[in-house]
Amino acid sequence: MAASCTGIARAAYEAALFWANTREVNDHPIGEFQGLQWMIADMATDLEAARLFGLKAATRREAGERFSLESAMAKLYASEAAGRITDKALQLHGGYGYTREMPLERYVRDVRIMRIYEGSSEVQRNIIARTVLKG
Repeated sequence: MAASCTGIARAAYEAALFWANTREVNDHPIGEFQGLQWMIADMATDLEAARLFGLKAATRREAGERFSLESAMAKLYASEAAGRITDKALQLHGGYGYTREMPLERYVRDVRIMRIYEGSSEVQRNIIARTVLKG
């Protein structure tokens, strides 16, 4: 699930980068505006953190180690980050992002279920809390 969320987040991020570099306002790409640059920076940071959480869980599993904590953290973080990333990408696109001609419209729809499917974010938080409280 973390990998699926990260994939959707990456697609939304790449759509936002393309839009920021090609959409112009007053003969300037919107990516030149500092506020939008900060949104892109947040998206890039969230995406990398989600990717690393997923890799850590996969590495532990591959090594035959216990990985339930890392898996819960990866799923929680990746699904929540994907929501933030698609939301920011939609904000960058404005009303165009909701049109069916834009792939972003589907990413926004698809990512919402990720916070519910295969253990909601709240369930993942319960797993994490139970595990870390036991020491």
